[in-house]
Amino acid sequence: MANPRDSLNAIRNRINEIDEQLIALMAERTQFAGEIARLKIALDMPINDKKREKEIQEKTRKLCEKYNFNPDLALKILNILIDYNKEIQMKELKK
Repeated sequence: MANPRDSLNAIRNRINEIDEQLIALMAERTQFAGEIARLKIALDMPINDKKREKEIQEKTRKLCEKYNFNPDLALKILNILIDYNKEIQMKELKK
């Protein structure tokens, strides 16, 4: 049987790796905000796109079912990212 301390350290190391991947993915997602804003301007679209947000929420719920993850938590996280990305888009709009 593995030493509990070694098991704990192994799990923590894996969590650290996952955290880095999450941050990298959130950063990559956010890097698209400026480009999306420029495209929306070119297409004469508003920054707020409730239809797209609803699509994201529905997709998130399905993914949460697939991965047995709490959809309320996932949606909270995504809503924070969406709001942040809209802030970036608004700043791009004001340029």
